[in-house]
Amino acid sequence: MAGRTIRSSSHRDQHLSQTKEQDQTSDVRDISAERVGRVVASEARESASKPGEFVDARSMASGRSVGSQIDESTFGNNGFLARSKVIHFPQRERERIHTKHRVLTIRIVSTVLAIATVCALVWGLLFSPLLVLDSTQIHIGGTNTWVSDARVKALVTDQAGKSLLLIQSGKLEEQIRALPGVTQAEVTKNYPHGLTVHVQAQVPAAILKADSTMVAVDNKGRILNDVHTAVDGIPVIEVSQIESALKQTSVNQAVQILGSLDENTRKRISTVEAKTRDSITTKLDDNALTIIWGDASKLKLKMAIVTTLLSQPDTLAGATTIDVSAPDRPIIK
Repeated sequence: MAGRTIRSSSHRDQHLSQTKEQDQTSDVRDISAERVGRVVASEARESASKPGEFVDARSMASGRSVGSQIDESTFGNNGFLARSKVIHFPQRERERIHTKHRVLTIRIVSTVLAIATVCALVWGLLFSPLLVLDSTQIHIGGTNTWVSDARVKALVTDQAGKSLLLIQSGKLEEQIRALPGVTQAEVTKNYPHGLTVHVQAQVPAAILKADSTMVAVDNKGRILNDVHTAVDGIPVIEVSQIESALKQTSVNQAVQILGSLDENTRKRISTVEAKTRDSITTKLDDNALTIIWGDASKLKLKMAIVTTLLSQPDTLAGATTIDVSAPDRPIIK
């Protein structure tokens, strides 16, 4: 019994000795840590900058880099979320192909929609009833007895059924001006279905008379329409046959001259002679005054001379003939 007690006491003493040594070691560590803390605090106080003092960044303690913390088991506990990234190349390739196909599909669909929109717009504006010219909405103005509404409208009505955008106003105006008696034409589109045409119609340059047949012609020798009697203010040219007379140069020269005269002079004409192309003659005031024009060359100069002389009766001094066939040397006799 005594031997056991002694062994037990020795074991207890051994344990107490180890515990004491551990406590001493712990105290030493605590004292060392406390001393290190004081030193660090002291250095921090010494290195701390004062308000307004320059701080050298090179003297500042640097923190640990993220790279040095990645391999630690505690990395991510301070708010970092870190995990290894694994790239699955076959799946990424499938995603790339899928994205490429989707982009291609979107482009194809967008192109088809754009083409469809353009086609619908073209059809709506050019071929649909949206802007088609209605023949009942064609209006003609400026015509007279010699250039009728019906003649102009017959030409314009050919455009009915077409889109107003397809009707060429300039070309249509040119066609209307080509009508006998029309000196000017203006076409205006009245959207969505109307068209207005305004013309300037001239009075006939002359009336060709062959026996009992009389036709009015313009200054280009084109027939306007038939007349049944002489018209005041329109000179009459007597010919043997209407159709053949229209082909004669002398008659064409005569109507050019007559068409250029002012209204007052035309009213004074009593007789017109057109025997040859260079002997066109008009007689005024019941054949009291004869004007020899020659041909239609230098017509503006000839007109100026005649108009000046007719406006100055004293200059004529009883003369019965004015010869302007050579306008550079006019003759009064």
